[in-house]
Amino acid sequence: MLVKSVNAYYNGTWEGSLLPAESNYEGCFYLAKILEYLECPQYLRRDLFPIQKPLKYAGLLNPLDAQHHLKSDEKTFKFREGVVLKKRSKEGRGPICNIGLDKEFEIDTDTITLPPYTRVTVEIKNLNEQCKLYRGSITSGTKVTRETGQYWGYSVRLMTGLQKVLEGKKFDIVAGVSPRGKLASQVDVCILNKPKILLVFGGVSGVDAAVESEELAEWRRAEDAFDVLIRTTSLPNGSRSERVEENVLSVLAQMQCRLETLNQL
Repeated sequence: MLVKSVNAYYNGTWEGSLLPAESNYEGCFYLAKILEYLECPQYLRRDLFPIQKPLKYAGLLNPLDAQHHLKSDEKTFKFREGVVLKKRSKEGRGPICNIGLDKEFEIDTDTITLPPYTRVTVEIKNLNEQCKLYRGSITSGTKVTRETGQYWGYSVRLMTGLQKVLEGKKFDIVAGVSPRGKLASQVDVCILNKPKILLVFGGVSGVDAAVESEELAEWRRAEDAFDVLIRTTSLPNGSRSERVEENVLSVLAQMQCRLETLNQL
């Protein structure tokens, strides 16, 4: 994947007009767009996601119904996701946002300049007051989770290759998902400082094909690239191949159970 292709995706010039094929990387961009769409609260999607071919059948996807996907009648939680509207604010006032409630939201400072259709996380200061607009400040999903313990979504990043992801030692444990690996219940993890764990899933050909495709990397086998290999089950699965979407759910669930078990020791 080329850097200019990734930049085109992030600056909005990518439209998904080219269909995914083995000869291109369009499938990566399609997947990224779908994941971003699912993570976004429903009331923001019309402003943040223009009509594009990758989202043609997005209505058939199972909704996440995540904790930050608040409904219009949920007014007891002071944090919400919003989008900056294309409205001129009054002098000395901050940008106006849509936060999915009966009234619009005004950022309580004029020192912040945000372009229209910027997604923001906000904290409402006058949630229960009778007023024309809700008002408050910009915050972050990290702060919401830290203060409330509530899950606040995920982010999607595109990288030009596996080697780019692994360089710099940004993660405490890098695990590849492979039939040759050990069970998640056998993985040793130090949980004292909330370790950053990266799980790498391969395509139909597995993580080995992803490792072998990195021509400039020092490693040639999955065992060399990852700290540990994890398999989904100890039993034969009765199939010659494993579906990635099934592996993701299975491995995430098993790793969650493993971390909870270690936390109780």
